[in-house]
Amino acid sequence: MNWKLPLSLLTVVALGGAAAYFIVESGHDHSAAGHDDHGHAHGAHGHGAPAETEAAKGPHNGRLLHHGKFTLELAIVERGIPPEFRAWFTLDGKPLPPSAVQLTVQLIRPGGVIDDHRFAPEADYVRSPAEVYEPHSFSYKIIARHGDTLHRWAFDAPEMQTTVAAAAATRGGVLAEPAGPATITEAVSVYGQVKLNADRLARAVPRFAGLVREARKSLGDTVTAGDVVALVETNQTLATIEVKAPISGVIVEREVHAGQTVAEGATLYTIADLSTVWVDLHIPRGDHARVKVGQTAALLLYDGAPAATGPIAWLAPTSSSEAQTLVARVVLPNPDARWRPGLFVKADITLATHAVPVAVKESALQTLFDFTVVFTQHGEVYQARPLELGRRSGGYVEVLKGLAAGERYVTENSFLIKADIGKSGASHDH
Repeated sequence: MNWKLPLSLLTVVALGGAAAYFIVESGHDHSAAGHDDHGHAHGAHGHGAPAETEAAKGPHNGRLLHHGKFTLELAIVERGIPPEFRAWFTLDGKPLPPSAVQLTVQLIRPGGVIDDHRFAPEADYVRSPAEVYEPHSFSYKIIARHGDTLHRWAFDAPEMQTTVAAAAATRGGVLAEPAGPATITEAVSVYGQVKLNADRLARAVPRFAGLVREARKSLGDTVTAGDVVALVETNQTLATIEVKAPISGVIVEREVHAGQTVAEGATLYTIADLSTVWVDLHIPRGDHARVKVGQTAALLLYDGAPAATGPIAWLAPTSSSEAQTLVARVVLPNPDARWRPGLFVKADITLATHAVPVAVKESALQTLFDFTVVFTQHGEVYQARPLELGRRSGGYVEVLKGLAAGERYVTENSFLIKADIGKSGASHDH
């Protein structure tokens, strides 16, 4: 017998082992409610009906609940509308008018959240105007009053849910924390280049034309204001005059050498004060209207050096006709000369900050049955919670709908909970 296995197969087996161990050891008590096509005939195992028996469905694809000769058909309908309850009644197989029955449905969700639904007649059914929001996983308490008779049902209908023993969750590294407020930063990423600060440039020039006797400074030399950088013998008087540095800085251009004849006012040296530099950022056309003077730009060099921040001090009045970009300028302090003119940079410009009441870690999100979800923790029960999401930044995402502040959700190794629910065969048929 050949006991050799390809290395890739062994790798797959090893990687799958961790998840398999978690699932096998979790001690889960899986349960799932079936659905119909948009009718949501949620599992009603009332009056001792065995949980493994598929609930009977009525003509409207709702779940049938019986009590003597009275029958209630209850469905969640959501074709083009937010999910809502609708119900139909029969007595001894004959339809009852909607106004003949008073119906209330109480939903108890994981965590003890209670939703009360009261129904009113409409057409040939009764409906509850309150939205039956996701997840459709709850325990039912139903009361239908017909004349002097009360009909009651109580049953569980969980979906997208699993139970994991605390010890198994700990071994699997499953961690949870409360959802809460966060500051979401709206930003745009752009690129640019470090340039000399043109307001801090000066030229060393002779006052008279003549012959350069000495050119004392080289490219890159540091000078102090008043330093003599060249000697020029004038043409008229043959006197030797000193050419001095007008500012302190670094020689960035040299256009002179000894023995050269220069004109009056000719540039011998260009001196730059590099204590500040310009960072010109190129804003794409689609973001022109969103970028404003005063917004903060976080700047990053490609060499991995620490980032710097600074406000946008100037926006160009015209855009590039070729690239259709707009220049936004940051005047950046440069005391250690790290920001060298010519270097390329990346920048994140903060357009706005938003304090949001509920946010979750982006790493906690999973996809389940076409929903984007997190898994809330209720003791040893984990419930998938479909979310409506908003803005994102800094590893957090705003929750617009589906989760309240303070609810505990899985932040680490949420994929294990997803795998456990998948193993249970839980379904959500839409």
